[in-house]
Amino acid sequence: MEAYKNVYFHKLDVYKRVLKKNDKAADSMQKIYRRPEEISVLFGDIIGNKLKNNCISIDDGNKISILEILSHDDKYIFAKICRETDAISYQIRDNSTFVPNRIELSINQTFEIFTYLLIDRENFVISFLKEKSAPDIKTIQYLIDNNYGHQDLFGEISGVMVENAIPLLKNKDILGTITYKMQIPSDRIMNIDNLGLSESEFRELKNQKHVEIQVKLVAERNKSAFDNPNSVERVLRKILSFTKRASIRAKDEDGYMQTYNIVDSQLTKKVKFKFDRNADNLDKEIERKLKFTYESNKREVLEYIGDLE
Repeated sequence: MEAYKNVYFHKLDVYKRVLKKNDKAADSMQKIYRRPEEISVLFGDIIGNKLKNNCISIDDGNKISILEILSHDDKYIFAKICRETDAISYQIRDNSTFVPNRIELSINQTFEIFTYLLIDRENFVISFLKEKSAPDIKTIQYLIDNNYGHQDLFGEISGVMVENAIPLLKNKDILGTITYKMQIPSDRIMNIDNLGLSESEFRELKNQKHVEIQVKLVAERNKSAFDNPNSVERVLRKILSFTKRASIRAKDEDGYMQTYNIVDSQLTKKVKFKFDRNADNLDKEIERKLKFTYESNKREVLEYIGDLE
């Protein structure tokens, strides 16, 4: 059975923190970034010398996560990133009898939630399947901090951003539902009844700085919200003039409808990910499809991070 998720693209950088002396002002810390081949050496050291049963713990200062290396070669590292969650809130139920059973753990076992990631060792772009409650992608930067902080080496994760979202969206065949939030000072609301409260109920509230309204312009299914492509830029720039965050559903004629989250005229690169959830070896299925998805989008991703030759 086919299932769908979103792949988010991020980039791992590693920098050396160096104290820069200044005779006329206070000393400052300077970041000197390492080349991808130097980062690859660090991961080679981790894989060769620091794993236990292909796993290594990561302490982000708040929680402990586990990075489990599933496969690796000179080109890619495919892994799970896992975190303990409370099994007391989960159970297994028989679908025919409806009889529930608790998840029984031994004293040395933990119940984990995990997700997958693929690291390109040539440029350290990470293809990441985001899962609710699973460790955040920024956890990976602490892998560097934990193991090489004593050498003043630290990790830095950044999202792969499309620098200007509007030209990209203008080229999509179908632009659908637009969603954004706007803030209105509470003393400038023209019709209080539109907020669902009567005027007397609204006056009972105190210290209201502003009212935040979410606007959702819902387009008809498989129809574009714009008849005239020339109006796309004007409308989107108008929306972004009074809100920093908006989203729009868009797709090419032969593609999947995707949600593009625009922040300050930028959007985070993500694509639809399809896989067979009933595959005999789910890890291998995810790895194969993640590589295909990344390689299909690699040129565009590298263009965004300025790494395209």
